[in-house]
Amino acid sequence: MLVLLWITTAIYNVRRGWAFVRKLQESTRGQVLVTRAPHPQGFFVLLAPAPEPFQRLSVAYLTGTNPLIWPWRLLTGAPPRLVIQATLKERPQAELIWERGRIPAKALSRRGDTNLWVQRRLDFLNYEYATRGVNPSGLMHNFTDLQTRFGPQLYKVTVQADVVPEIEIGLRTAGLNPEELPPLITTVRATGRATYY
Repeated sequence: MLVLLWITTAIYNVRRGWAFVRKLQESTRGQVLVTRAPHPQGFFVLLAPAPEPFQRLSVAYLTGTNPLIWPWRLLTGAPPRLVIQATLKERPQAELIWERGRIPAKALSRRGDTNLWVQRRLDFLNYEYATRGVNPSGLMHNFTDLQTRFGPQLYKVTVQADVVPEIEIGLRTAGLNPEELPPLITTVRATGRATYY
């Protein structure tokens, strides 16, 4: 029974992975370079050339088909996820950090430039996040747009000037339709552009 369940899940993950890759291809004028083809544990692709305003844009689909780790995944709540990472061509002027269920730890830390981080609240979802920069309003607008469109799936949104890649957006794939990937990539690009204004 466990072997049959493993095989079924593996086949499902591979098919779902290829569906994501096809939709990613539709979301860019360039090419999707498949670094690690869809397999039971997921895939890793690069969009090349990276769409503006990015220097590099990668998408990873991470699953867990090994039945031995399923009890651990159920306990930790770590479902299959999609991770988008982007490197900007220039240093971002506005920054934002948010993780589901946590106050942004970096903004509360006692070291570094924590006094420059401003804690904010997304009232309609009762989420706390933090921003930094002279004019983060465009970035805040795009963060609200991400939450409105993909809120149930989102678990992390970070835009930070002092790390590479500067942008990381994480989504749980349960309930995420492959058709939603083109508008997601469009929103990610808008988020990247909003870091400069």
